[in-house]
Amino acid sequence: MDQDSQEQYIHFLLQSTIPSHLVEFREAGTLRMVSIIDELDQGLSSVYTFYDPDLPRASLGTYNVLWQIGQCKSRGLPWLYLGYWIRHSQKMAYKIHFQPLQGLIGQQWSPLPVPDTETR
Repeated sequence: MDQDSQEQYIHFLLQSTIPSHLVEFREAGTLRMVSIIDELDQGLSSVYTFYDPDLPRASLGTYNVLWQIGQCKSRGLPWLYLGYWIRHSQKMAYKIHFQPLQGLIGQQWSPLPVPDTETR
């Protein structure tokens, strides 16, 4: 996780005018992950997720995206916005595994090609 100041945290996560939810994921009562999700008219937006650093191979981020997809389906929402994807960012690489993937290019959402395995 980044080492942001309290002011950066407040600006990024607490000043939204969009309805937001903080969702806790627990295992046998132990907090494992927290996800902040915005509710949009036609979908959900995954704002930020953080999880137990002592469980790096638990795939909690993937579980979270699959959970959010399920939430969209159960609410009849057609879209889940996972936020920015930067091809060479390891931190954001997981997003490419969720297809179909679209990107906002100019003012239009367009399908993005799946990059070869070397750039994942």
